[in-house]
Amino acid sequence: MRVTVITPSKDQGSYIEDCLCSVHGQTHHDVEHIVLDALSKDATAAVAAQYPCTFLQKKDTGPAQAINHGLDMATGDIICWLNADDMFWSKTTLEEIVRTFTEHPEVDVITGNGYFVSEDGKLLQPISGLPERFSLCWMKMGDFILQPATFWRRNQFRLDENLHYCFDWKLWIEMLQAGLNLLYVPSYFARYRVHTTSLTYQDSASRRREIYGMARQYDGRRTQMGWCWLVWRIYQLAEWVGSRKLKRLACVANEAMKRLSGGRIQSC
Repeated sequence: MRVTVITPSKDQGSYIEDCLCSVHGQTHHDVEHIVLDALSKDATAAVAAQYPCTFLQKKDTGPAQAINHGLDMATGDIICWLNADDMFWSKTTLEEIVRTFTEHPEVDVITGNGYFVSEDGKLLQPISGLPERFSLCWMKMGDFILQPATFWRRNQFRLDENLHYCFDWKLWIEMLQAGLNLLYVPSYFARYRVHTTSLTYQDSASRRREIYGMARQYDGRRTQMGWCWLVWRIYQLAEWVGSRKLKRLACVANEAMKRLSGGRIQSC
């Protein structure tokens, strides 16, 4: 069973070798690795040339477009994408994934756990899934699926290229809406790197605006939409006046609201 790993990249030369090593050091050897680079100006191309991957450099509108290109190219039975700054958990990750898909032919999507790691790759904090929140109902409230720890059988679904932050979340919702069968496996599959240049770490007002848009499109509850709108506007104000403190206060308030509501009201 072939696995296609799609890696979008832009100026990740400091991290991409860890990603490449984790893919090409797998005990499962039938792996197709497609690296789509948005004309990086660092050492990305030189590093990638040392590994047996398909490396393409092309201007794109963002990671969603690059990943879609990879999805169109993919020949694997199983698909995943691994960002250039992330890694698989171990050398046997893909072996476990292939074995699980083989043992469960009724399963379309597999997701598992991960671990936050520092810029230099040190383990920081586990990211454990909550199985009850992998349903369509919960996924409309928030993105509870860890993207680099998620794998699926090749299909026709593609990412929304109009989104720059929430495209994976929308993809999971569309798969669940279509009735795809998702299996949660309580194993570690990915190492998710935390660093200042990542889109998630930057946590901009633009990202919060997309979250509000997702709440409007899929959730529809006034409390959730209103909260996401408020967090977005606070972030917008914080960036306009240049106040990091205001943004931190919004984060604290959001965490408090998430806990008080049992995860049903949140901007995440």
